Amino acid sequence: MTDEGVCLGICYSENQLFYSVNRPGNTSAVQHIGAFDFNFDVQQAVVKGEGKSFSGIKNSINNIKERFNCQSVRILSPATKECRTILPRSVYDDTGERESHIRTLIPYVDRNKLEVTWYSLSNVDHRLLLIRKSSTLKGFRQLLGNIQHTEYVSDFELGNEWQHHTNINGSFLTLHCGRSFLSVASFLLGKLRGTTLIQFDHIDDLTYLWKLFSSRQPWMRGIHEQIYFFGYNAPEFQETLVLFWDDTGDHLIMNSLDKMHVTAPEKTYGFRLERAFPAILLSLNYENELTGKNHENYNRNA
Repeated sequence: MTDEGVCLGICYSENQLFYSVNRPGNTSAVQHIGAFDFNFDVQQAVVKGEGKSFSGIKNSINNIKERFNCQSVRILSPATKECRTILPRSVYDDTGERESHIRTLIPYVDRNKLEVTWYSLSNVDHRLLLIRKSSTLKGFRQLLGNIQHTEYVSDFELGNEWQHHTNINGSFLTLHCGRSFLSVASFLLGKLRGTTLIQFDHIDDLTYLWKLFSSRQPWMRGIHEQIYFFGYNAPEFQETLVLFWDDTGDHLIMNSLDKMHVTAPEKTYGFRLERAFPAILLSLNYENELTGKNHENYNRNA
C-alpha cells in the first residue's frame, strides 16, 4: 500500500501536542498515535508564530510529516480565539444586516482581516456565525508549511465527524474540556443544534456558569442520549456537571480506542487518550463528505 494521501490530525492541550496518522480509506484503524511534550503553552506559541518555541513545534510536525509522507493535515482551531453566535436566518440573507452584525461583534478589526463562516443548524430559521481573526491563523499556516491540503477545524465540527464515523443519528452533546474553557455543541438528528464557549478562571465557577448559559440557550437543557467528554481534564468536568443531565443519558469520557471505535498498533500510551481524541478523529479525514455542498452543515465564507 502506498502512503499517497496520508492524513495527519493534530490537536493540543496546554504543553502537549497530539497527533494521529491515517492512510486514506481506513476509517476504523489509524497508523500511529503520538504526542510531544513541551515546556511551554503550545497554543500561545503557535498563535505567536515565531521564536524558539514555535520553531520547536514546527520541527516536530515536520518530522512526522516526513516520516509518514503526510499529504494532508487537519488541525484543531483554537476555540478561545473564535467568536460564535447564532443569528436569525433573515440576518444571513440580508447583506447589510450580516455585515452590521459582524462589525458589532468585532468592532476594532478591519473587515478584510476577519475570516467569516456560516453554518446551517437544525433550526432552519437560524444560522451559526463563526468569526476568526486572520492574524490568529497566520501562525497555524506557517506551522504546517507547504503541504497539499490543510484544514482548520473548530471543535464543534467534531460532532459532524463523529456522526460520519459511527453513523449515530440521535441527540448527543460534545464537551471539549480545556483548562480554562468548556466548548459545548449539541446535535439532533444529524444536524448541529447549537454551540457555545464558556470561559472561567477556576473550575469551581463552572456550575454557576453552566446554569447561566443554559438559561439563555435552551438547547443546552435538551435531552441528549450521549454526552461525550474529551480534552484537558475531562473526568473532573464530568464530575462537576453530572447533576445537570438526565440519568438516561450515557456519559462517555473518550479515554480508550474502544470508545472511539478505532484500532491502532500501540496498545498503551504515555498520555491521556481523551486529550488526543480530536487528533484521532481528524486523521480519519471525513473532510470530503463533510464539506460537500449537499451536506447539511455545508458552510460558506461571507
